[in-house]
Order: sequence, then C-alpha cells, then structure tokens
Amino acid sequence: MINDHGMRRFVPSLAALTAFEAAASYRNFTRAAEDLGVTQGAVSRQVAALEQQLGAKLFRRVGPQLFLTEAGRSYATAITPILHALEETSIDIVRGRGLGNTLQIGVQDSLGSQWLVHRLPSFTRFAPEIAYTVRPVSAAPNFVEDGVDVAILRGTGSWAEAHSFRLFPETVAVVASPAMIPVGAPLNPDEYHRFPLIQNAHRPDSWLRWLEAKGLERKHPISGPRFAQTSMVISAAVAGIGLAIAPLIMIEDELATGRLHTALGPPVPSGFSYYIVYPLSKGDTRHTLALRDWLLAETRALRTDAISAPE
Repeated sequence: MINDHGMRRFVPSLAALTAFEAAASYRNFTRAAEDLGVTQGAVSRQVAALEQQLGAKLFRRVGPQLFLTEAGRSYATAITPILHALEETSIDIVRGRGLGNTLQIGVQDSLGSQWLVHRLPSFTRFAPEIAYTVRPVSAAPNFVEDGVDVAILRGTGSWAEAHSFRLFPETVAVVASPAMIPVGAPLNPDEYHRFPLIQNAHRPDSWLRWLEAKGLERKHPISGPRFAQTSMVISAAVAGIGLAIAPLIMIEDELATGRLHTALGPPVPSGFSYYIVYPLSKGDTRHTLALRDWLLAETRALRTDAISAPE
C-alpha cells in the first residue's frame, strides 16, 4: 500500500501486531498463544519479526518472567486502541452497518448504566431502523475527537457551538442501606456526621451542595471512603459502607426494592439538569433528531413534576 507521499506504508503485519498485543496483555507468550489459538512458537516468531522490523526490543526477560521495555509499553499503548477500532469497524461491516450509519451516543458519568440503558428498548421500538453505540464522555466532550454525534450531559445548559435541550432537573438525596439505618428511624438532616460519608470523586462538592440546599452549616468534617464513579458510590451505599448522596433517577430500582432508602429527609435540587447536546457542525441529522424527540417525550413527566413541585 502506497501512502500520500508515494512511499510504501511502514506498517507491520496484522498477525505480528495481534501477537504482540496479546503478549503485552498477558506478559506471557503461552497464554497469548492460547488466546489467539496458535502455538507459543508462532507468537514468539511474530514478536521477534516485529522487533526486527521496528529495530527495538519490546520485551525483556528476568528469569521466567516477561516484562515490557519502555518502547514496548509505549507501542502497546498506541496500537491497542487502533486494533480495537479496526475490529469494531470490521464487525460493523459484517453486520451490514457502517460506522457512518450508526448513531454514536455519548453519556456522562453513570447515567448510562443507571438510567439510559434501562430505557433504550423504548427507543428501539420508537426507531427500530437506527443502529447506535453508547460510549462514555466527559462533561465537556469534544464531539470530533470523542467520535460521538450526540451526548446526554449533566450541566447548566451551556456548551459552546452546540444545540442543547433540557431533559429534566436533577434531584439528589442522602440514602442508606436499611442495615445501616433502619427505615423510619427518627433522624434529622443535621445528624449526617454520625455516619461514614461516602465521597464521589466525580462529584467532589456533592455533600457541600446538599448541606447548602438543606440550609445547614458545615460544623463537622465530611469524611469517608471515596469512589471514582456514581455507580460505585451507589453500590457502596447498598453494601452498608456509609451514607451516600445519589441522584434519584439513578437509584430507582434500589429505592423500589428497599435496598436503599432516603435516610435524612426528602430530596433536594442539585442545581444541575440533564440535557441532550449535539454540535452545530453536525447539523440536525435524522438519527440525532429521532433520539432528541424520543428523549424529550420520554422525560416529559420529569419536567412536569419539576414545574409543579412546591418551592
């Protein structure tokens, strides 16, 4: 294959790359061979050929153990996402779906696993012809670099060069396992400090915002184990590790089954809302508009409840 400069591409064989990726993952040629369905010798030969082509050692042995060199670590980090993307594209072609025909949906935080996934069967019934992929994004995604067409985001409604439509406001509550605090126990919100307070690294100001919404002063330390994602915070609360602040839309099942209950009073607004957002540059495509219209219809009751809620 000739590149744009009229030269043959300097690209190792796919067999060599997959052998190296597997060996880098397992740090073991035998296990890599089992994973690929080839012999240990075949993996060793492919890696040796790749090292020769690159002019660099990718592995070093210390006794029976196999370690990546600095060059090997860097190369593995670079080629792994490329191989994943190649595999994804190939599978889409086999399924008769090109990436250009698949709606790429970005979802922030744990909203995907805790709320969106449970409602996607309704979207499939609404628009059965639309194939989609759901992937995580940050609060301020780069739609081009992240490879998403549309995103469902938590924020205040301001994203540069993008359309945004408000879906519903977020309300949060302090929740606990019945094993930690029995349901109906007579507790006041200002007794929060009597328990471990689970921290959300993704939302570090959650407890301060809750105290402000409840009209309470912070007179005691806010301390407790920290977790990286809201879904982990919820699981920790179910396990009885401590009290947690959780968005109500992400704990519907836990509240309905009694695994969690609102231990320190009714929920309060978090100050944020959820939006469907898509860039001006991509325009109003049919697939994007279908998702927008479905989400607005799906969440209409949540917006109505927010309007009718007492101050």
